[in-house]
Amino acid sequence: MKEAEAKRFSELTSWACQHGASLHPSIEIYNDDLTKFSLRVKQSASPLPADGAESFPAVSCPYTITLSFLNALSGGPFAKYEEQTTPNPTFPPKFMDQVPPHVIGRFFLIHEYLKGRDSFWWPYIATLPQPEQISSWTLPAFWPEEDVDVLEGTNAHVAIQEIQANVKREFKQARKILKEEDFQNWQDYSKMLYNWAFCIFTSRSFRPSLILPEPVKAKASSLLPADCEIDDFSILQPLFDIANHKMTAGYTWDIVSNPEACCLLCPDKYQPGEQVFNNYGLKSNSELLLGYGFILPETPELHNDYVHVRKRGGATEKEADDRPKDFLISLRPMSDPSSVLGNSRQLSANASQLHTISQFAHFEPGLIYDLAFAISTDEEKALIGDLISTTAQPQTGQVPEGLQELVGRIQQALSAKLQYDYQLLEQTDPASVYGEEESGEPWKPANRNQELALEYRKQCEKVLLAALRSVAPSSW
Repeated sequence: MKEAEAKRFSELTSWACQHGASLHPSIEIYNDDLTKFSLRVKQSASPLPADGAESFPAVSCPYTITLSFLNALSGGPFAKYEEQTTPNPTFPPKFMDQVPPHVIGRFFLIHEYLKGRDSFWWPYIATLPQPEQISSWTLPAFWPEEDVDVLEGTNAHVAIQEIQANVKREFKQARKILKEEDFQNWQDYSKMLYNWAFCIFTSRSFRPSLILPEPVKAKASSLLPADCEIDDFSILQPLFDIANHKMTAGYTWDIVSNPEACCLLCPDKYQPGEQVFNNYGLKSNSELLLGYGFILPETPELHNDYVHVRKRGGATEKEADDRPKDFLISLRPMSDPSSVLGNSRQLSANASQLHTISQFAHFEPGLIYDLAFAISTDEEKALIGDLISTTAQPQTGQVPEGLQELVGRIQQALSAKLQYDYQLLEQTDPASVYGEEESGEPWKPANRNQELALEYRKQCEKVLLAALRSVAPSSW
């Protein structure tokens, strides 16, 4: 780590710990070649956790130094939960009333950035990727157009277009109100700074319901507007957010032991010099690419390659529960041990056993049933209902009696969808679209963004081919 970087992170650690945060004495911050600023066990330390211990507290963050929409409501650092908080909103009433909470949180981060060293959060903000260093923080939605084009034909490209439209609309609405209200220095809240704040929150923030202790959650809820839920915005946790993601890392976000902080407890064994990981939860490579700017490579033990298929009717802006808004198609069978995300989407034992048929092994069971009910006759629906309600042990892998024709129609529908997506991917292949370079050499990625995009689209192609060979083996 460079001297200037070491100084900034030293100041962050000192500031955070002075306000109640903690970093395990055997852990240090370092600059990893691949994951950048990260946590690791010191070379001079003993393995963690210590012999006999179930886990170790890697890092903790008190809610009093977190940064979010809540701070825009209170006008500064969040007071201790047992203390009275008098709302003193940072922005004009019209802005607070008409702008969504998650957007206000991003504008509050910009507000504190513009204050520079006068901000309470400056030791934290100084360690974030800085706005002027655009390549250090841009997620795919804000890549240069020629880099985004390499993703054309994939799930990620569709999502990027939606993100760009949403961000443009949010910024335009919010800054218009600041201008109308003649808010001080409203001109300084630029589109570039809003894009930066979006990327910081997207890649580093946490859901309040998961990281706020119950007493704090109760106080926070009491401050929220009547139409705002606790998870309508997200929270930045200084110091805590340095730990990087590992999909298989054991972890607990402990909000019980200390009612004033969230602590990362790690049960996995780490040797001196090894990076200590957090776990962002089960996210596909599409989600990791869009939200964090990386993908997990395929290994024999783990793959994270899935194509997303939206549920019929699309996702509403605010649904009653946290069920996934789409279905997954997997590179390997959903039940394969290496399909960790796929395993989490498996259904409980179901007597209709449609999803256990070998041709559907690469598809999320929910997709099979959703499609089955959409294209089945009344008689077939009744048969499926009877099979689901029976207590008989299902015959795994066999086509249920009377549903052979339905299974055939499901195969045809899935095959048609997959072929369309595969052909689209082939038609938008950069090597075909751009042809040869002026030098006569075949097209090749010009930068790291394009390399990452190409890696991702190659895995998407593998997923589609694997699924096609499963559902229509005679054709592929």
